[in-house]
Amino acid sequence: MAGSIALDVYVSETRVGVLTTTPEGLYVFTYLPEIPSEKLVSLTMPVRAESYKWGSGGLHPFFQMNLPEGSKKTLLQEKLGSLTAVTDFGLLALTGQRTIGRVRCVPQGQSLQAEQDDLQVAALLASPNAHALLMAHLEKGITEGVSGVMPKLLRNDKSTTATDEYIVKTGRPDLPGLAINEYLCLRAAERCGLHVPEIQLSADGNVLAVRRFDRLADGGALAVEDFCSLQGLGAESKYAGSLENIAARLKDYLPPEQFHDNAIRLFKLLLLNYAIHNADAHLKNFALIYTAPDNVALAPVYDILTVTAYGEYDKNIPGLTLEGKKVWACGKSLHKFATQRLNLSAPIRAEALASVTRALQATFPEIQVFAEEYPHFRETAKRMVDEWEKGIAGIQSTASARVPPPGEARTLLGMSDPDPVGKSPNAHVNPDGAFSHKAR
Repeated sequence: MAGSIALDVYVSETRVGVLTTTPEGLYVFTYLPEIPSEKLVSLTMPVRAESYKWGSGGLHPFFQMNLPEGSKKTLLQEKLGSLTAVTDFGLLALTGQRTIGRVRCVPQGQSLQAEQDDLQVAALLASPNAHALLMAHLEKGITEGVSGVMPKLLRNDKSTTATDEYIVKTGRPDLPGLAINEYLCLRAAERCGLHVPEIQLSADGNVLAVRRFDRLADGGALAVEDFCSLQGLGAESKYAGSLENIAARLKDYLPPEQFHDNAIRLFKLLLLNYAIHNADAHLKNFALIYTAPDNVALAPVYDILTVTAYGEYDKNIPGLTLEGKKVWACGKSLHKFATQRLNLSAPIRAEALASVTRALQATFPEIQVFAEEYPHFRETAKRMVDEWEKGIAGIQSTASARVPPPGEARTLLGMSDPDPVGKSPNAHVNPDGAFSHKAR
C-alpha cells in the first residue's frame, strides 16, 4: 500500500503539499509552490521549497502524531482482515481525514469532505448503558485518527449544532471508574486555573465527553502539535523524553513575549500531574496550539488521570524524567526546574503550588460524592484519595524522597472502610494490557 498511493495534505481547506514514498523506503513531504508561511503543517517543518525526507522508523513524527494506537489500532486491524500488516502510511490514508488539529491527509485526488457521523452525544451521555453504546459505535466506524489508550472517537453532537464537537471516551470494565477518574482530575485542573475544555460525564459514569479545543467558534481549526512531534520522535518513543526537553521546546517555539504566561501554566500542570500520580504524562500528552509561528501557546489540559489508583499500576512511576530520575516525591527538583528552566520567581512558584494544593483539596469531597453515586468507582475513589494525599505531600518544595503513608483524607471523607482482600495480578506484564508497551 505504501508504494502505490500518494496523499494530499491540507491545512484547513487549503491543499498545501503532497506526501509520498520512495522505492528506498523514505517518506517525502513537499510543499506546493507559493504556500504562505502561516499554512505550515508543523512547527518542525516550516514552509520551504526543499522537500522534507524521513526514513527513520516510519513516517515523519508529525504525521505519526494522530495515528491510531492501542485498542483503536487493534479494531482497525481486525476490520482489515488479511491486511493487518498495513503500514503507517496506509493507516494515515485511512484515518487522516478526521484528526485532531487543522492538518488532514487524503489519498491523492480524493474529496476532503469527511463522511457525516451519526452518534448523538447528548443521547449517549443520558443512556444508562453508555459504555456498550460507544463501543458498538466504535466498531461500526473506526476511521477517525485519534490516538491513545482509552478508546476514543471524534464526534459531532447533532442534537445541538454542527460546531459542537467532542472527543468521546470510555474505559474497560477491568479498570473501574476510568471515565470518572479522568473527569475528577480535569475538575481539579479547572480549579487550579488551568485551561480545560468543557467536560461531561455520562449518566452511568462510564463515558466522558470532552469538547475539542482545536475547534474555533467560527468553525475553523487550530493547529495542534504534541511534544513527540516537536522532539522529532516517533510515537513509540513517547516515554523517552524529559521535562527539560519540554521546557527547551517551549522556549524554541513560543515567541518571547508569550513564554512567561505559558511557563506558569506548564509548571502548574506538572505540579498537578505529580500530585495526582499521572503516570501517563508522556510526550504525547503535552502539546502546543497555534495559528501561525508567531501565535503559539500551550494546549489546554487533556488525558490526565490517576493511573496509580489501579492495583495493576500502583507501582508505576512518572512518564518523563526530571534531573534524570522518575520519582513521585520530587518537590525540590520541580521547584528548581521552574526556577532554572522556566524562569519563574519564588512568589509565582509559591502561588502555583498553593493553587494546585487548594484545587485537589477542594476536589476531595467531589470524589466522595461520586464514590457514593457509582458503586463501581468506590474502590478506585479510595485509592485516588490516597494517591492525591501522597502527591500533595510530594510536590511541596521541602518534600523528601519519601513521604508519610496516606490515611487521614480517607477518614475525613468517611471512606476508611477496609479495602477488599487480595490484589489483581499485575497487568503490566500483559503485552496487550491497557498501559503496556503495545498500547503506548
